Amino acid sequence: MSTTIKRYKTDSQRTALMKRGTIFFRNTSVGCLVLNISTGGAGLAVESDAAIPFAFDLEIESEPIRRHCILVWRLERRLGVTFEFDRVQRPESGPV
Repeated sequence: MSTTIKRYKTDSQRTALMKRGTIFFRNTSVGCLVLNISTGGAGLAVESDAAIPFAFDLEIESEPIRRHCILVWRLERRLGVTFEFDRVQRPESGPV
């Protein structure tokens, strides 16, 4: 079993979150609801049946960071992800 999947399965300190999020990959964004989160991963519900790649970035509303995620499982529109790297700053939207 890979360390990524092992870490996800053993990370049981989940907190219900219920915040809107956005999944980013290539030049695409997909809305989602972040159902729960822990230091190692999150449970998401996506808004559409869009094909989601194995790796993507996740932004959660009102948080100043963007997390790089690895897809661990998918069941219809629900996803389980693990965070590949520690938190990184959200890209700036432009000059202020």
